Amino acid sequence: MCSEKTNRYDLVKYARDHSPEISLLPESYREYFGRDGDLCSAAEWISAYGRDKENIITIDVRSENEYSEDHLPEAVNFPILDNEERDEVGFLFKQVSPKAALFRALKAAESKTENIKELCRDLRGKNVFVYCWRGGGRSTAACRFFTGHGVNCTKIEGGYKAYRGEIYRLFYENASELDFVVLSGLTGCGKTEIIEHLTGKMPVLDIERAAGHASSLFGHIRYELRASDIPQSQLQFENRLFEQIISNKNTGLPFLTESESKTISKFHIPDALYKRLLESPVIEISSSMNHRIRRIIQEYFSDGNERVYSTVKNSVFLKKILGRKKINGLLKMLEEGKEYKFCEWFLTEYYDKRYSARYKNIVAGIKNDNKLESARKVEEYLKGIK
Repeated sequence: MCSEKTNRYDLVKYARDHSPEISLLPESYREYFGRDGDLCSAAEWISAYGRDKENIITIDVRSENEYSEDHLPEAVNFPILDNEERDEVGFLFKQVSPKAALFRALKAAESKTENIKELCRDLRGKNVFVYCWRGGGRSTAACRFFTGHGVNCTKIEGGYKAYRGEIYRLFYENASELDFVVLSGLTGCGKTEIIEHLTGKMPVLDIERAAGHASSLFGHIRYELRASDIPQSQLQFENRLFEQIISNKNTGLPFLTESESKTISKFHIPDALYKRLLESPVIEISSSMNHRIRRIIQEYFSDGNERVYSTVKNSVFLKKILGRKKINGLLKMLEEGKEYKFCEWFLTEYYDKRYSARYKNIVAGIKNDNKLESARKVEEYLKGIK
């Protein structure tokens, strides 16, 4: 109703024009909607998702902007208040009255009646959960509307904020609840290919996938080539880690992961989680130089060498540590199509010299010149310590 976000005069006039109707409303949404129906905690939703995520539907009724910043795993966005409506309701609540804010919110929801009916036709008979930011008015209203159209739904108490609280509790306070086996080894030894091969067969925490980055100078290329959805914030990174945890938490097996630095791309692994990883048993992966080079070529040169060339040419960090002369020599190798020689130099003169085995508790070693055989040995080891 207010085309410009900053046009507050129209909102105040709107409230004055509807003052007789507004005066009839209670002071809060709780009085208007009455007691909540079915409720669950964020922890209970997490358990339900972990047990049977294919058969639950989670509706995020926050605005589009809130949803895009982050949301519960596989949640569907149905804004009870869109971005502009949420801004208007917030202004009225603070500057006019809670009653005026409730009136505007009800009118906004009323305009979505047909959309609600259409959504509910698809939700009947399903196990539906609903949440907003703090489990307040928007999720309460949505549950009332959905129930009125024959949908049985459960409101998540505390909403997204409570869900984030569960993530913080696990990753920053109680990571000792989690058990890991860590794959460690030099760049190109194939840790990631083993991790990816075993994903879906056993519990895996793929930190690089959560970050959308392979944790190296050229680590962005891997996910650019796959057109992956790259997280934009620390919140999104942590939530993607958490989703992997809650999807595989009750198997009785430790999580398989690979060694990482504390910082990966622009994200950092939460403190307690990183400490837990450092304490975990380690399988040391090794591989011949030829296999390591071949993996790097396959990984980063599958569509040519332009991305690698651009990274070397534009990296301020590389220029500082290698100097312009060495950079020019590396660029010349790429210009001449000498990818094998380029990768060999980077492995022997750059990555290997900077490798630091932060993970000390080595319990086994596997030579990985055959992905399937190496993955089988890792799987046997994890199942053997069940």
